[in-house]
Amino acid sequence: MRKVAVVAATMLVALTGATVGALARGIKGEAIAPGGDLSLELVGQVTNTPLGVTPATSSQYGYLSYLRGLQVFEAEPENETDALFTFYVQATTTRVLSDGPLRVLTRVGKLTIYHDPSANGSFDKPDTFRDGAPILVAGLRQQVVIDTVTGAFTTHNLNQITSTTGFRSGSRELHLGRVGQKFETVLSGHQNMPPPPSGYFAGYTFGRT
Repeated sequence: MRKVAVVAATMLVALTGATVGALARGIKGEAIAPGGDLSLELVGQVTNTPLGVTPATSSQYGYLSYLRGLQVFEAEPENETDALFTFYVQATTTRVLSDGPLRVLTRVGKLTIYHDPSANGSFDKPDTFRDGAPILVAGLRQQVVIDTVTGAFTTHNLNQITSTTGFRSGSRELHLGRVGQKFETVLSGHQNMPPPPSGYFAGYTFGRT
């Protein structure tokens, strides 16, 4: 699948002090969204394996454009080149369905969010979006619905956090989310022809209860 995507993502993020809940988990410093809600927005691109390659895989990468309560860019112009938080998704396609002009893909994989003070992201070099320190890892199930006439698509991810690692922001030590927490990602986009990349996207996340 080749995509060009512009997606909006929201994950409600609450900053607290060294809370009782954080201390109970053995975490020093502040916890982001200890109660379950995260708030973030993201922008990225996707590169898929060519048609006919088995297994079909998808790499989705980019940067966080918003994380409530934290500075997410080192400076202007506020794009991938100065983003302090990045992400990388590695997923495998497990099913493809057709419904008229629609193609419906199911994928499973892993999302990793990185803290990268070097702010060296480049869409020409996708690996720059995973050369920071991993601060959140989540398993994901992804559904992508593609309009094969227009090339537009929407994506929904169900994520469950498997690990978090503390990071520093200014004088604070923070943790993003908590193990076991679930959140959803909603994306919109459009395919790109010819690749690479296969597409462009932006999006938002929100917590689940």
